[in-house]
Amino acid sequence: MGLIKRFKSSLTYPIAATLVLVTVLPVTLSGWLLASYNREHLTTVEKLYLNRQAVSLATEVDHFFSSRRTYLESTARALAVSSPDDVASFESFLEQMAREAGPSFAYLQILNRDGEGSYVYDPQLQPRDVEVLSDLVRSAQEGALTGDPSPAYSFEVPADRSPWAILVFPLQTRDGDAWGSLAGVLDFADLEARFSENTFSGFYVSVIDGGGKVILSSAPALRGASLAESPLIRDFLTRPLALTSTYTNPMNPDAGEVLGSAAPVSSLGWGVLLERSTSLAFAPVRVMQQRTLMVSAIAGLVALGLGFVLSRHLIRPIQELAHISSEISEGKLSVRSEVHGNDEIALLGSNFNQMAENIETLVRKLKHALRQNQELFLETIRTLAAAIDAKDPYTKGHSERVSSYAMAIARHLGLGFDDVFHIRIASILHDVGKLGIKDGILNKPGGLTDEEYEIMRRHPDIGAQIMTPISKLKTIIPGIRNHHETWDGKGYPDRLAGEQIPMVARIIGVADTFDAMTTNRPYQKAMSLTYVAEKMRSMAGTRFDPVVVDAFTAAVAAGDIMPPEASPHAEETGKTQEAS
Repeated sequence: MGLIKRFKSSLTYPIAATLVLVTVLPVTLSGWLLASYNREHLTTVEKLYLNRQAVSLATEVDHFFSSRRTYLESTARALAVSSPDDVASFESFLEQMAREAGPSFAYLQILNRDGEGSYVYDPQLQPRDVEVLSDLVRSAQEGALTGDPSPAYSFEVPADRSPWAILVFPLQTRDGDAWGSLAGVLDFADLEARFSENTFSGFYVSVIDGGGKVILSSAPALRGASLAESPLIRDFLTRPLALTSTYTNPMNPDAGEVLGSAAPVSSLGWGVLLERSTSLAFAPVRVMQQRTLMVSAIAGLVALGLGFVLSRHLIRPIQELAHISSEISEGKLSVRSEVHGNDEIALLGSNFNQMAENIETLVRKLKHALRQNQELFLETIRTLAAAIDAKDPYTKGHSERVSSYAMAIARHLGLGFDDVFHIRIASILHDVGKLGIKDGILNKPGGLTDEEYEIMRRHPDIGAQIMTPISKLKTIIPGIRNHHETWDGKGYPDRLAGEQIPMVARIIGVADTFDAMTTNRPYQKAMSLTYVAEKMRSMAGTRFDPVVVDAFTAAVAAGDIMPPEASPHAEETGKTQEAS
């Protein structure tokens, strides 16, 4: 039973539901409102915190890069006063620089215009990395030796490690001529490792360039990806200011909503993005909501239990009356309710019992009157059928037999009680139209002329006209009018075919033909049951509905259809008069 139907079926549920609402609704509503307020407050605090952290990290990135660039630049200026004659002597100088700068520089190199010089690199670098860096530095130094005094730097983002920044500064003589260059490859591994520390707190840090491409990230999978489609980054690239907002991460829509803050790295034209999932940021609010729901559920269960106990005590007598009334509505008119006490419900039960008794008496009388009316109706129909059969002494009892056969076929077709009853009446009256046929034609011992045969074929139409004024019998008219239609459409009067023929007419047609073949007529002798059954089966699909013939065959096999004169010596040949 559905929830709404169950709610409407008993007063127990509305009473219990009312107690639950009165108990649970205030607790749930107040807890939810408090959680919503805390979420708003926490959102403000979290955005402020993210903004400060993003600005701090942007400053750290700016300082990391600017301090190393300044160190290389000042060193390049100091080397401008040195003699460039022996560039090989700079190896020890580069080693000293590497010790002073720490692990920030993965590669340091000094070259003159002839491509001669010295270099040092981080021992932890793989040989292939050293080779790659050497090529990148040489390519970058070509610009520094053109005489342009401004420094040059570029960035490389390998797929399998943290990025490199290649900084190249020209080395000049006292006269201002560029004799060589100082190059340093800045390794961001330490800075990226610093960002990764935030991952344990649920924060993700990324550094993006001026086009939104990720240069550094605490999530290595994002390195090299473009965040230009992120709502926050899109706004940041338009206005490089400190921004904070809530949005769905376009790189991973399934991750849900995130809080993000972006801050500019002014010296590089970059930005720092700090993100945190709202599921982590608002975890305290979620815990509060869960506890509110838990408390509400407990209060609801207690209220529900009390509601059921109280309501069952109050409405049990009413439920008993409802059960008794349901049984009475199903036809069990003899049941009565047990009456206890003298209160209003007891008085209701007593009055209900009296009403049930009166109804039972009235229904008994109505059933008796109905049976009498049905018997009178059937007797009237039988009398009319007898009058029809009396016009032809050879068809005496024909209507009753056809009715018996038709009902047996209908039952084997699985039809309902009402359909069988209508078929019974229609089959009794199927030849009522013969009342309009002259006795000379009906009782003619020999064959009919063509003109007489055409008159005889009119009896289905005459019968339908006789019954039409009786509105209560309109359901049987198709059986009277169309019982001589055939499955192949060659019957009369309407030349209907197949499913166009009403089912009642198809059944009566089989029953009528069977009786005509198994009784003595002026034009034939009664045929044996075996022969007739086989003949009927042979006409399935041409004259008769195959489904009806199957039901007829089943009725014969079950013994429900038996001709009045089933003689094994009966003649098995003859002509069935279609107008029987």
